Amino acid sequence: MRTPLAGVAGALAAAALAACSIDVAPPVGGFACEADGTCRDGFACVDAICVAEPPSCVKAVAAGDGHSCAIRDDGTAWCWGRNDFGQLGDGTTLDRVEPVAVTAAGLPKLQAIAGGHDHTCALGGDGTVWCWGHNDAGQLGTSLSKTSDFHAPVQVTGLTGALTIAVDAEHSCAIRGDRVAVCWGSNGSGQLGNTSSDSQNVPTAVDGVSGVTVLAAGGDTTCAVDGNHALWCWGNNERGQLGDGGRISRGAAGKVAIPDVVGVAVGGAFTCALSSSASGGKVRCFGRHESGELGEILLDNDSPVPVPVAFSGTAKAISAGDDFACLTDEPGAVWCWGENGDRQLADGTDESRPFPALSSYRSAAVVAGGGGHSCALSSSGALRCAGYNGRGQLGDGHRTNQATPQRVDGVTDAVAVAAGESHSCATLRDGTALCWGGNDSGQLGDGSWTGRPQPAPVAIAGIQQLATGLDHACALIAGGGVACWGLDERSQLGTGTGKRFTRGYPLAVPGLTAVDQLAAGGETTCAVTGGAVQCWGAGDSGQLGNSANGDSDRPVAVQMLMPNVRAIGVGYHHACAVNAGGTVSCWGANGLGQLGNATTMGSSLPVPVSTLTGVDQVVAGGEFTCARTQAGAVSCWGLGFRGQIGIDDFGTFNTPQQVTTLSGITKLTAGGAHACAIKTGGALACWGASEFGQVGHADYDDHGTPAAVDGNPVVLDVAAGDAHTCAVLEGGGVACWGDGRRGQLGDGVVAETRPVAPVLPCK
Repeated sequence: MRTPLAGVAGALAAAALAACSIDVAPPVGGFACEADGTCRDGFACVDAICVAEPPSCVKAVAAGDGHSCAIRDDGTAWCWGRNDFGQLGDGTTLDRVEPVAVTAAGLPKLQAIAGGHDHTCALGGDGTVWCWGHNDAGQLGTSLSKTSDFHAPVQVTGLTGALTIAVDAEHSCAIRGDRVAVCWGSNGSGQLGNTSSDSQNVPTAVDGVSGVTVLAAGGDTTCAVDGNHALWCWGNNERGQLGDGGRISRGAAGKVAIPDVVGVAVGGAFTCALSSSASGGKVRCFGRHESGELGEILLDNDSPVPVPVAFSGTAKAISAGDDFACLTDEPGAVWCWGENGDRQLADGTDESRPFPALSSYRSAAVVAGGGGHSCALSSSGALRCAGYNGRGQLGDGHRTNQATPQRVDGVTDAVAVAAGESHSCATLRDGTALCWGGNDSGQLGDGSWTGRPQPAPVAIAGIQQLATGLDHACALIAGGGVACWGLDERSQLGTGTGKRFTRGYPLAVPGLTAVDQLAAGGETTCAVTGGAVQCWGAGDSGQLGNSANGDSDRPVAVQMLMPNVRAIGVGYHHACAVNAGGTVSCWGANGLGQLGNATTMGSSLPVPVSTLTGVDQVVAGGEFTCARTQAGAVSCWGLGFRGQIGIDDFGTFNTPQQVTTLSGITKLTAGGAHACAIKTGGALACWGASEFGQVGHADYDDHGTPAAVDGNPVVLDVAAGDAHTCAVLEGGGVACWGDGRRGQLGDGVVAETRPVAPVLPCK
């Protein structure tokens, strides 16, 4: 929450006494941030102005896959973010968008903390180790249970005098006082280092290495540095992350040919090692490189042997997330490389980096890498986090994903909704429209390129229907014409000019009149005119239905369709039409059976869907299709690995499968890998992929069968986007849920472009 300018000085003073970090408006007379959004040590950049940071109480920080944790100076642990397995340690399984205290009877003052995929471990000042969260492989290290989760800390059995800890997705490790490494948890790749493949729920000693001074774990791989500065690794080696030149996993420690190692960090499938400053402070990495994890721009593939990171300075520390890494140089600047789609590199962009890029973190004492986010603790004690915030793992009081419907402010008289990849729209009763979300391709239709997390008007009136593709939209307007806007890389706007002209405002599609219905999906748009179908845009998979496999910047007739088409649906690479007799024909890509004709052969001409009759609506999603009969029954076919076929079978089907748990359906919608259906009376059920909460069941698990959306809203219309859903509520309001990183939920929240401060109290 930002404080108004009036009274800022008082607010800052109060906050300095009560919190580790604060997000406030800048004081009058503050100085500007640097061009890269940074400030000198002890100051934070807030709305382009440097403001003094209040005193911090943080001494350690950790990042897991979807959660983060910190230890305060008083030895207490605080966690935030994803909590479905109890990994926050507060005794619940509720996600937290702000830090909550970790509590347990007998828990000592803590001094170090580490986050795994779904569990957390901490080192007590008395040398004991405590873990909490998911325990399906024994990664909590307790004899109390081999597989039961614990929502509050439990002491690791038989381990005392520990010096440090390291945690991976499903295993945990520690260095004992005698400098022997011990590990516990999953061991399918030999990551426990005891020459077996059996999981262990209590600590077991690592064979073959002694005098351990540094320990790191990640991606079913473990590495250690011994007292002679030699690097040893064991476990998963499928991508060459053991650095031995091969790809054979092993359950015993093997030496890596890097001299004078003082630090090591292990990511999801890669490893980085740091040499001492006396040896130049160089970083070498090995293993997976598909997202640039090895930090070498000239390298095209994985490397099973160490390669130097393209950094000319002197590094003093390294860290790794799942598919990115960071180093801290001698002046304290942080340089990161690898995957950056969620801005986890904190460099102000979402561009992945195959070489180190300067981040916004400054004077860093500790950097922690997670699944898609990072956190840094500066030398002045300021805590900042950047990257993916879908479950609240940045701790700033917000989250970008919502698994339950969230009311969109400012929409009160909607009659229909439409949803793309990162934007949403609502058509209003007066024929105007509002859109919100991502706008880097002008898909919001207001003439700008600025994204908005809240609704704003589209520059067109007289709208009778809206249709949205991934990054474009089209409107059927009064009189039967069509206007389109947004991305035009595949000619999906139908300009007819021979040029691909992405634009942020609606323009008419030449030659289209008397249109009855529109549909858009992926990068293709189709229209029904007088019972005939015309399509334009991407046609590389035959999805234009004109016997060709090429794009078209103007509408072309779909050939060989029965006359008097009643309805159409357009997916990412295929399209379908309901014929006058209630049969269905589809065309385009079919490698996953989405054409429903009992084959997997694509077709650039319509082919009949097997055994399906009496249909009056068809919808096409990412790589699947669903149809509704006049009697209200639903059948789906195509790719079903996320449950989107709706029959509790996660397979692939090239013929229609009836969703027997659905009846009385009045409308269908299909998204990237999920679908929804409105029942008679307005009840809404959804199924399929839900890693972003897009099926609205108050969880983030895929659902193989339809289930009621949380809160049982009565809805009048529904639209599934790529990974989010919006619905018109009774009374004309709109609610959205699922992925909201670009503001497509309309709740005012977007993914942060710069590091933010977790709201961590110091008292």
